[in-house]
Amino acid sequence: MAYLGLIGIGLLFGLVLSGIAVAFIIMRSGEGPLKESLFGSDSRAPAFPAANRPTEIAPEADKKIKTLLEELRVTQRLVDQGRVEREQFLTAAKAGKAEIDTLRERVVEREAQIESLQAHLKEATVRQEALLADLDMRSEELARLSLELRDTRTELEVAESGTALTSTQMLDLQRERDELAGLIEEYRTGSHARRQQA
Repeated sequence: MAYLGLIGIGLLFGLVLSGIAVAFIIMRSGEGPLKESLFGSDSRAPAFPAANRPTEIAPEADKKIKTLLEELRVTQRLVDQGRVEREQFLTAAKAGKAEIDTLRERVVEREAQIESLQAHLKEATVRQEALLADLDMRSEELARLSLELRDTRTELEVAESGTALTSTQMLDLQRERDELAGLIEEYRTGSHARRQQA
């Protein structure tokens, strides 16, 4: 920005000098008291009488010119450096813009992936809730079946104990029947022997 300011000041200074020179030439070619007071009564005299002879540069002017030329060279060097820096900045800006575009594309891809994962998560949540409801229902059914199984086991144990008691009673009755059958047989045998003896 400082270089641009220096260039602008130089241009403005050149315009002012050009305007003064044009005004000077106009007044020299015109008529009137201002011309006579500035250039005298001889209007045919050249406007710059020393223009025909070679100009002698004063040492101070020479130093000033050299200083101005050096400043001009420095300014030109700074302008060139600014131009190079500007081109480098533009190149870096283009690279940064390309990188930003790439990152934006990645962000869009990630957002699409996130939306897809959120949709899958919603579906999985719905399935999980359905499975939990089914699990609750089956847990209740399993608890009911467990109660029924326990009741059935209790009934089976009661029936087994009754069967064991019945089997014991049957064995006792069979034993008693066998004893009675033996007694009857003995009685028949004894009575038959008594009959034969009689």
